[in-house]
Amino acid sequence: MKRVIGFLSILFLVLIGYYLQPVLFPPTQGKSPVTPTNQVVRHKALKHQTIKAEGYANYISQPIETFEQEFGRPTKIEDSGFFFQTRDYALDKGILEVNVEAGKVSTIKVMAKKAEIKPFKFGMTSSQLSDQINLSAAFALSYDEEPVDIELSENDMRFRPLVAFDNDTFAMLFFNGDNEKMIGAVYLDMENLLRLMPYQINSGNPLANRVQESNLDWNVLNQQKQERTIGAINFYRTLQKLDELPTADNAISDSKKLLKGFLTAPKKVLNNDRLEEWQTDQGAHLSNLSFELSSTEFKDLAKNAKINYKEGFFYSPMIDPLFNLFDWISHEHLNEIITASESELGVAIDQESVLVLLQEPEKTKDSD
Repeated sequence: MKRVIGFLSILFLVLIGYYLQPVLFPPTQGKSPVTPTNQVVRHKALKHQTIKAEGYANYISQPIETFEQEFGRPTKIEDSGFFFQTRDYALDKGILEVNVEAGKVSTIKVMAKKAEIKPFKFGMTSSQLSDQINLSAAFALSYDEEPVDIELSENDMRFRPLVAFDNDTFAMLFFNGDNEKMIGAVYLDMENLLRLMPYQINSGNPLANRVQESNLDWNVLNQQKQERTIGAINFYRTLQKLDELPTADNAISDSKKLLKGFLTAPKKVLNNDRLEEWQTDQGAHLSNLSFELSSTEFKDLAKNAKINYKEGFFYSPMIDPLFNLFDWISHEHLNEIITASESELGVAIDQESVLVLLQEPEKTKDSD
């Protein structure tokens, strides 16, 4: 009997200990990993939206003869120095330029107050465009069997949106950096999109600008592009109801002097990091690696040359004057220079580099 009572007592104590252990000695809680709420989740790029090709988009990659059957013979033909011709065509109160490569239309550029460019309309705002068309911020393309992912920033979407058509062509639309109204349209094929490329490429590579060295007089080409740039700037100013900027020998001479001074000795105005950036960009010949002097650097350049100026900027690469003007206008700080008042305009070009200079008019200087 004592053994039974002893056994039951021990069993009772064991059971009490078993059930009280979790209460007296609770298990330590292990820390489970917490997923941050701001974790970046990357998605595969979605297929961009396309719209029906109409208007100028139907002429991209077509023989130039097909375009000229509709728009007539060109009023001017000039070599670019970059393996394409630029042809001008008559357009009422506007500029119509076509780039031709190997006998086919590669790029069409239009600037006008009113012109038929369906489905777009000059003067429309970027918000009106986005209401009309479902714009894409990401483009998943394939060029030469290689994937290319293009991403547009918020500013790109506002001032330089990209539209894809259902015939594998594209349109870059450029909006004024001040009032966000459409001022220019560029229709182009994929190769020229990757060559002109004002956007960020997340995968794949942009195409380098091909400089044509043989059988060309670059002095003549530079002069022709200078005249194109001045003409395009002044035409844009008339669209903005501004007076044309007169050119003067002094302004032209000073712009050439500043451009030569920088190209000859960039280290005089650039620190080591900026000099390395400039040298890298020069070697790459890529439009998306554009280089622009800061206001301080430009001021130092003018100071070293003892040249007075009101406004100005240096930009590279300059491949296509009208396209570059569209791009400048879509950036507010450059648009402000181009629309400045009461100035004399000087433009100097050396292959891929351009310097735009605005100075006080001679009459104003004489009266001071």
